[in-house]
Amino acid sequence: MNANSPPEKFRIAFDTGGTFTDFVLQDVRANQLHFWKVPSTSKDPAAAVLAGMDELLSSLDVSYRDLISILQATTVATNAILERKGSRTALVTTEGFRDIIFIGRQKRYETYDLYLDKPEPLVSRADVFEVRERVNFDGTVSLALDEASLDQAIEKIRESGYDSVAISLLHAYANPSHENTIKSRIEDAIDGIVISVSSDVSPKFREYERTSTVVADAYIKPIVAKYMDNLATALKERGAPGEFMIMQSNGGLLSPALARHYPIRIVESGPAAGVLMCGLIGREQGFDYVLTFDMGGTTAKLGAIDEGQPAIVSAFEVDQVRYRKGSGLPLNISAVELLEIGAGGGSIARVDMGLIHVGPESAGAEPGPICYGQGGERPTVTDANVVLGYINPEYFNGGAMTLDRAAAERGIAEHIGKPTGLSVEDAAWGIHAIANSNMERAMRIV
Repeated sequence: MNANSPPEKFRIAFDTGGTFTDFVLQDVRANQLHFWKVPSTSKDPAAAVLAGMDELLSSLDVSYRDLISILQATTVATNAILERKGSRTALVTTEGFRDIIFIGRQKRYETYDLYLDKPEPLVSRADVFEVRERVNFDGTVSLALDEASLDQAIEKIRESGYDSVAISLLHAYANPSHENTIKSRIEDAIDGIVISVSSDVSPKFREYERTSTVVADAYIKPIVAKYMDNLATALKERGAPGEFMIMQSNGGLLSPALARHYPIRIVESGPAAGVLMCGLIGREQGFDYVLTFDMGGTTAKLGAIDEGQPAIVSAFEVDQVRYRKGSGLPLNISAVELLEIGAGGGSIARVDMGLIHVGPESAGAEPGPICYGQGGERPTVTDANVVLGYINPEYFNGGAMTLDRAAAERGIAEHIGKPTGLSVEDAAWGIHAIANSNMERAMRIV
């Protein structure tokens, strides 16, 4: 912009996904929108954000000091859970209740399926440590916290080198004193370890749901904290005014400090933003009832708008096994109601017992699909769509990237065609059809 342009007339928003990071810059004065997209950097998501912002602002001759607001939505936390790429987490619980998170609830999401799969917890049984204590439902203490059992648990956690600890004791929602004592003792004994406490993160009754929530919070906390810290520091160094804000799972906004302390609140950040946008567009077009669909590189998200508004629920499930209630990991947080499945452009295809399966594992942006030419070796939905001609390899991402169709064909032939006896085209069509079928079933459920 020229020197005579009035300052502070720009807003920027971005979405950090597992595969791409997308930007929108609004020129308030001229009522114009500018778009940008760069590959995400999984090891340091902030790096892609900063690179993309630098490129976009530089291309329009806009300074960071000209920004009046910075908003973001992110799937960093979501993808860490879906792909099981969070931190190594220990769980401290009441003696005798070690298996709460593995037993779950008696309810079955498929009544007559004798071999149904349960949601896979974020910790293993070896990661759970018991302490002797007991608090009653009314908050009275029937068994004081045993110091010896606590010392033993802390020593095992220290020796095992955990990154984070979740604390969830029986009836701690009614009296958090034992949880707070354990937290203080762990902090004193292990420098720098990240801790989440159930009475702080989810002070609600029902032990399974509360434990699942606090474990998920601890599981993603180091990743989210690193991302927030790196981003906040770099934006401040570049002269960006004030704090940036982050979309919560329920569609509201919160500060980086709160997101760092309660990362579980942004698990559905990116998907929630998509549902809100679809609701806005629906109202502008005169539709009060809208089915929303948001397919990214790692996941596909589906939601519904009723009477012009998205439904906000007090609890939801993530990483569902069968796209049915009771088949996912329960989280006791406020969120936009939606269904999320591991089906995106980077979802990896494989053959198991002669059948093609797609997702939930994703190639992400590093190394990405085979056709990106960055070291990817396993075929993805994007590779299949390139082979089938649905994606122009010469003009991907607005021409910013050129894709290698021949490499995609070789990868599909090796990993899908050879085990199934299918031609490259039929194998690619199989990947495409399976991914679409997964998303169609999710739509019908929503």
